[in-house]
Order: sequence, then structure tokens, then C-alpha cells
Amino acid sequence: DKYWPTMLDVGRRFNVTRIKKCCQIMGRLEGSLTAAQILYPLMQCTDVFFLKADICQLGVDQRKVNMLAREYCDAAGLKFKPVILSHHMLYGLKAGQEKMSKSDPDSAVFMEDTAE
Repeated sequence: DKYWPTMLDVGRRFNVTRIKKCCQIMGRLEGSLTAAQILYPLMQCTDVFFLKADICQLGVDQRKVNMLAREYCDAAGLKFKPVILSHHMLYGLKAGQEKMSKSDPDSAVFMEDTAE
């Protein structure tokens, strides 16, 4: 299994300040980040390589993690960097919802959904 060694290598090559830039704005500004919140961007970055993604198409809110993956390629001497395609956030299906969320099935459209 190469996932955890890769994640640790990502963490080894960047300082905490750089990783914190990838964290959600709330905890980052308050200075109350948990260890899990700092590990999460490392895992998101590792996912790019674990999934062997050539193209990362994600919302603009994930741009910092995607750029971390490209920076990791330089730091680790990897030849091919993932292409990053960032797009605006999609509004949720519920009234007043600013972004679609997979954690709320009633507000999202999934790839497996039927036309109904």
C-alpha cells in the first residue's frame, strides 16, 4: 500500500504554514486547527496521486490543495504534474444554499441519479 507512505512524504516536504493555507478559512483564522484538519489537506493531495489523476476537475475551493499536489511534484522530482481545472461552486438544490454538498443528498445531483 503506497497511500500512507505518500501522504507522509507530502507532509515531510512542506511546512505547517504551507499546509495551513489549504485548510478551511474558519479554523485557520481562529488558530484552533486540530491535527485532523491539518492532516486532511495532506490526504486530499495524496488522493490525486493514489487515484492516478491526470486532470483534477474540482471546485475553486479545492484549488489550494490541487496546487499543493503540483508543488509536490516539483519537490519529489515527479515528471508529470496533474492538470488543474477549477470551476465555480454549483449552487445547492435547496433554496438559499450557496453550494452543493454531497453530505446533504437532498441538495446535490449525483452521477448515479436517474432523470427523475
